[in-house]
Amino acid sequence: MANFDDAHKFVVAEEGGYQDMPNDTGNYTDGILIGTNYGISADTLKSYLGRTPSKSEMENLSFDDAVLIYIQMYWNRILGDEIKNQSVALLIYDGAVNQGKGAMKTVVGNAMRNGGSSISNDYVFTKSGIEKLNSLNQEKLFSDIYMGRRARYENGQAAFKAGHLKRLSGIKFSRVKKMPTWAIISISVGVVSLLTLAAYKIYNKQK
Repeated sequence: MANFDDAHKFVVAEEGGYQDMPNDTGNYTDGILIGTNYGISADTLKSYLGRTPSKSEMENLSFDDAVLIYIQMYWNRILGDEIKNQSVALLIYDGAVNQGKGAMKTVVGNAMRNGGSSISNDYVFTKSGIEKLNSLNQEKLFSDIYMGRRARYENGQAAFKAGHLKRLSGIKFSRVKKMPTWAIISISVGVVSLLTLAAYKIYNKQK
């Protein structure tokens, strides 16, 4: 299954520190320019705190608190631990952070339906939804999600399009790595040897 730490290594490398560019819609909540820090948008910090944050709170957001927010507000919301393919989980997680969880429900829902699964967007990030997602051809699923994300960037804010497309291009599909046969045989032989040795020691004690 997918691992948060591995996925977050990519995301945190793409996200910078505090910025409050007026042309970035993610910097606003309740019509107030709050800014973004470590990739945590103003609306996300508001949801996490349960109230409208101050600009100072966003500026002084610690890295540790940002990681907790990433886990609670993004990774757990997409059920990242339940997704079997790491690259698919990364693609969805990064999309939720950069394009929004609502947008990713639509993108992933469309990709799943393209793969032959009948599911509504509201059920994408549920246990049954992730089970269906895991049952699909993972390479095709990755490609469809990738193209869905790309289309949203193409139709998004022109000022950020080039940077966002470059970010997306850094995510590549990889299959779940299986242990090679020789390694399985070696481990099996090692276990048998240990069991044989243990049995021999017990036998000698009983003589």
